[in-house]
Amino acid sequence: MNRSIPACLVTLALLLGAGVAHAEKLYKWVDEHGKIQYSDKPPLQQTPKGTSELNKQGLTIRKNEGYQEDDPKGKEAERARLREEQERLRRDKALVNTFSNTKEIDIIRDRNIEQLEAAIASNKLRQQAADKRLGEYRKQQERYARKKQASPADLLTDIENTEREIKTLEQTIVQKQGEIEVVKQKAEVDKKRLVELRGAAAAK
Repeated sequence: MNRSIPACLVTLALLLGAGVAHAEKLYKWVDEHGKIQYSDKPPLQQTPKGTSELNKQGLTIRKNEGYQEDDPKGKEAERARLREEQERLRRDKALVNTFSNTKEIDIIRDRNIEQLEAAIASNKLRQQAADKRLGEYRKQQERYARKKQASPADLLTDIENTEREIKTLEQTIVQKQGEIEVVKQKAEVDKKRLVELRGAAAAK
């Protein structure tokens, strides 16, 4: 007896044979009309029955749970997941379009670090000048104190402003040092991801 092949399996076979198999992931879900859909991108709208991630052989490797129609929290969680997935796809596209190998990422990393280090050096010079200026102000304050005289208001203002300036410069230096570490970490993440997307040749 002849048995017809389900349309969804035909669709999957066509997708796998038409180049979608080269995609990093394949997605399967049931649309609002109850029909099974396949794509190399996740659905743009939430799906009550969830979305399955398939490997190149069409086997499910991960299942993202759906939501009940009357479950607002489930809908919002699904929206957040889709936003995150779309953002990941956007970052991957930008990474592949910008870099062809990891050495190019290293060049950008070193350039950004050089700029941050230059900013740190500049702030340190300003901090040294402010420290010296504050020292002069405090000497003046001590002379007034020895004479048992009150320090002029403008001198007290200069001391207050200079102390604030030094504190701000210290915070900026620490911030820039932290940014250097972020740049390094991001470069390593981007290099690893680029190799995943472009293959081992991208690491040469």
